[in-house]
Amino acid sequence: MVQPVMKSAPSRRATQKQQKRERLLNASLKLFREKGYEQTKVADITRDAGVAKGTFFNYFPTKERVLLALGEQMLGKMGQVKANDIFQQRTTRGKVKAMFHALAAGLDSDRALVKEMIYRGLRLPDLVDNSRAQLDFRAMLTLLIEQGKRQKEIIESTDTAFVADAIYTLYFQQIVLWCSKDFETSLPEQLDRMTDLIFDGISRPEQKVR
Repeated sequence: MVQPVMKSAPSRRATQKQQKRERLLNASLKLFREKGYEQTKVADITRDAGVAKGTFFNYFPTKERVLLALGEQMLGKMGQVKANDIFQQRTTRGKVKAMFHALAAGLDSDRALVKEMIYRGLRLPDLVDNSRAQLDFRAMLTLLIEQGKRQKEIIESTDTAFVADAIYTLYFQQIVLWCSKDFETSLPEQLDRMTDLIFDGISRPEQKVR
């Protein structure tokens, strides 16, 4: 009889390493918010995190890599989106809007930090490349569009993959525009406008009433 393979629990050392990395990230985010990215030194981060200065470079080769790691947490964070918040919406359009509202939650307070990421040439979609977050983000969009087609909300001939990729790309484009321009609307409102524009093009005529 074949015995089931049991996954071993993370070792104590691995757990401690992860905890130390989280302390460095939390300290970095706190100090970037309080002092700004440029004014924050590596020594400030390690002092706040309670670790030796040399320890920092075991986890991040540069301060900019901390910014990248924080971007991975802040943007495209599908793991923090509650499915109930999405699927309690009646329409596909509403579900996509709910997903974007959840993804954008908290970014208003960190607008300066997101601007810093863009200023330093970080392409926002790259912040979730090679990670589960990117896969989940696109997979969720694909799922919602396919559901909309089955429920006769979306035109049947709609290219699901193309639309999912377009929405995914436009999400990050709107964040860049939001950082670089003074919009009168909030980021969630701007994302709503983008979503309405897309869904007006792919929805059946009777579904175009928002």
